[in-house]
Amino acid sequence: MDDWADLSWVVQSVRTSGMTDTAELRRHALELIDDVLRGGLMVAGDINADGFHPWGTGSDESASRIEREWTAGWGDAIPPPGAVVWLSNTDAGDALAREVLRREAHS
Repeated sequence: MDDWADLSWVVQSVRTSGMTDTAELRRHALELIDDVLRGGLMVAGDINADGFHPWGTGSDESASRIEREWTAGWGDAIPPPGAVVWLSNTDAGDALAREVLRREAHS
């Protein structure tokens, strides 16, 4: 909720499962990105001095572009922050994040 996410953040999130194989990490990271885009929890875009700028494409097209650019430029390696995409929460993504934080605080 506090900042935009890049591909390394997504890979780190997937890595918490204990997965270490780089090809599997990439595959699962792309699946996670597809899920949050399709679920309306995040949007894909770029960042410049003026802030975040959504690509304005649908979730399918955004997910395909991310996979295509990641694979073409880095294979299974993790691209540096912002090299392919930045992800920004939607209002629905922020609401879900607040709910998760609320549940964790009561655990």
